Formats: sequence, C-alpha cells, structure tokens
Amino acid sequence: MAPKSKYRCKSTYVGEGWTMNEIRIFIADDHNIVRDGLQLLFETSRFRVIGEAADGESALRKILAERPDVAILDLNMPEMDGIEVTKRIKEKDPAIKVMILTIYTEEKFLVESMLAGADGYVLKTITRPELFHGIEQITNGHKYIDANLMQRAFFHVIKGEQQKDALLTERELDVLKLMARGKTNKEISTELYLGSDTVKEYVTAIMKKLDSKNRTDAVAKAIRNQIIL
Repeated sequence: MAPKSKYRCKSTYVGEGWTMNEIRIFIADDHNIVRDGLQLLFETSRFRVIGEAADGESALRKILAERPDVAILDLNMPEMDGIEVTKRIKEKDPAIKVMILTIYTEEKFLVESMLAGADGYVLKTITRPELFHGIEQITNGHKYIDANLMQRAFFHVIKGEQQKDALLTERELDVLKLMARGKTNKEISTELYLGSDTVKEYVTAIMKKLDSKNRTDAVAKAIRNQIIL
C-alpha cells in the first residue's frame, strides 16, 4: 500500500522504449476473484493498484484517504452501492476519476452512474486493451462508455429536409449538459441567464429532437450516444 499523501505522486513507467506517467488504481468489488483478477491484469503495465475494498463504505473511506488517480467500482456492493460511492467521491474530491465496472447493461444504471459523476462505465466482459484504453481516456479528461453498450445504442434522427432541424443547437447543448447534472429549470435559468419560459422551450425542443418522453430519457439518449460527453 502506498503511503498516504495530500498530493498524488506520478512516478514514471518505462517499457518497450517509451516512458509515461504511472496511473494509480483503486479497486472496489465484493468478489475476491474480480479483485485478484484485476490485480493480475494490471501487472507489468503502467497502472499500479494501490488499494482495494470489498464493500462500498470501506471503499469510500480508503479512496478518499489514498486519493488514487482512478477508482474502479462495482455497482452492486454491500453497505453502499457504487453509484452512491461515486457521488460521495465526487463531492469530496472531484479530481479522482471513477470507472464503473459492472455486469449491468440496463440503461438506467448507466444514466444514474453518469449523473452521479462517473467518468466511465464498462462491462465485465471488456477486454484488457479496451479497459486500459478506457482508463487512459478518463485520466485525460474524457468520458468512456463500453463499446458493447454504444453499439446497441440508437439515436432517432429525422431524415431528409428535416434532418438539420433535428440537430441540437449550441444553446440546447448547454441546457442539456445542465439537465444531465440534475439541474432544475430554475437553476438552468439562473446559470445561463435565461428566462424561465425560454428554458422550458429549450427543454421541450431537446426532448422532441431526441424523441424522448421526459428529461431522464433525453439525458439517457444523449449520454449513450456521446452527445454530451
């Protein structure tokens, strides 16, 4: 276990003729075999596992103390689920990147995780290269969603002359991003200096263009299709 420090220590990993910064990983999963498997997966790579936990409460406590670069969390854990752990991590230390590693393919879990602040969401069927790529993506400030989820995602767009109208405007994207952060119309109005009626019009337009029944559905489609990632 690495010594606790107020600051992240980026050591250097040298391999195959190239040099890059080491990425410090924390693993939280209630199955020993998963934690052990990930430990083996990260050996001889530039990723270094600095800690692990078998339940959500222990994971949260250790992650905030150790401050890894990336926390890999299971969704279904004792004491506290991965979504709640993610939310609390981001409230205390937004700089820590969170990757959800799960068996759940349902859209609601993906959306709830991303709204809680997760930087990535991947399935346990992911390959080693894909997982490494995903971790690198989120440490570089991007969002990452498992390719198997993205392949099943679909985005309804009106064809022909109406296709242009189906695209979101820059201002609609601004509103959509705030919707994804759980902001109310009033909060969006204040943050973007827009009238309440104007915000309502934008929200209505967004839901229509995304062929969505409600705000949650609109955000779900936007996330799954990387419109706001």
